[in-house]
Amino acid sequence: MLRVVLFVLTVLLVAAAGYRQGPPGPDAKGPSGPPVGQRSGRVRVADHSLTDGGGPFLGLGVSYFSALWRCRHDRARLESDLAFLSSQGFNYYRMLSMVGWNPSWAGREMAPVAFTSPDGRQVGAWPDYWEQLRQLVDLAYDRFGMRTQITVFADAQLMPGKQDRIEHMRRLLAEVVAGRESKIILLEVANEAWQNGFPEQQGVEDLREFTRYLADRTSVLVAITSNHGDSFADLYGGSAADIATWHFSRDRQVDDGWLPVYDCWRLGDLPGLPPVSNNEPIGPGASVASETESIRLVIAAAFAYAAKLPMYVFHCGAGVLGQARFEDTPAITNFGHLRAILPGDLANWQRSDGEEPGAVFTTFAGGRSHRTWPDDPDAPDGCVRMAQSRKRERFVCVPIGIRPGGLELEAQVPLEFRAHDALTGKVMGTWALRAGEHCRLPAGPGGWILVGRVRR
Repeated sequence: MLRVVLFVLTVLLVAAAGYRQGPPGPDAKGPSGPPVGQRSGRVRVADHSLTDGGGPFLGLGVSYFSALWRCRHDRARLESDLAFLSSQGFNYYRMLSMVGWNPSWAGREMAPVAFTSPDGRQVGAWPDYWEQLRQLVDLAYDRFGMRTQITVFADAQLMPGKQDRIEHMRRLLAEVVAGRESKIILLEVANEAWQNGFPEQQGVEDLREFTRYLADRTSVLVAITSNHGDSFADLYGGSAADIATWHFSRDRQVDDGWLPVYDCWRLGDLPGLPPVSNNEPIGPGASVASETESIRLVIAAAFAYAAKLPMYVFHCGAGVLGQARFEDTPAITNFGHLRAILPGDLANWQRSDGEEPGAVFTTFAGGRSHRTWPDDPDAPDGCVRMAQSRKRERFVCVPIGIRPGGLELEAQVPLEFRAHDALTGKVMGTWALRAGEHCRLPAGPGGWILVGRVRR
């Protein structure tokens, strides 16, 4: 009994220390000016994890498609947005480097070249295009500690000629990337390329060629695109990509809306293929379908990390056309604690859905073991999925979609763990179990982050 009490006290002290050490605010400065705690060094991939000069870390990104436009036309708003996003724990943002073909971008075009849109708009090339892009990358990193994910060809129709596209990549590498390798987390060749200028098989061949072109000329990580109409393996298998950027399901009709949270599991650990970024998930104000429920938005990131995805991008309307403000976006203030709770190398841990070797828990639904409630739709309790991740004696589990009756778990090994509220990071309870013992987690907000240790 005394040992359990001491364990509980230790857990609470560690959790409190974790909060005090949370992500620094954007105004915290070191001796030479950059934000305190700013990560440095070139980003690399080690197995499934991201790593840099400070060791392994979790990529927590945010869509900010219009960042380059704001850099040129509304610098004050850009700086305010980056300050806010940095203060919420986001360590990179995803921007588009060219847009304007789609009429929704009328008046906010980002144009490296002059073009005429399908609806007849005449748009001139920015004479200061490359300077603005350099300033954006420098500003985000030097002042706010945020790296940039550059999506090179967003509306690639602006630049239909293949040689022109290659020349654009050459200039990007020479005039922006060179000397800024530590400030750029990823180069993504195209955004949803099948509908943005890289159609059919020739488009796929060009994408893979462009990926090789970039990878051969820079140490910055390179991804291809998310092509919904093509096989993931056909696009990324045998390619030069370091990371696979993919856009998962936004179908809210399946499993009471939890499919968009767990869909990333299917690509998280495929042999011979690169690790995956959950690059544009469902979010508030997203196209096709939108999600505003905070627990689904926040725990989706934790679930992705436990599923062996090293990168997650929070996607919202404020980050697309910028007609809303980030500060008014649901759940955006609930992400920062994730990097304080979760290990930086979590994507390298052995994952399990509860059935594979290494699982620490068996889940119950409706009183039956090895069940989730989709197996028994009438069950009053249970979860829809639980990602389990283990590294030797340490483990992280992320049960999602917990029904009002709570979640019954059976320990497969002697263990002790704490349950964190996914929305606040606070420790809501601790347990110490022998192998074969059961506990019942309350439903809480609908999901938990369990962090614990196997006892020897």
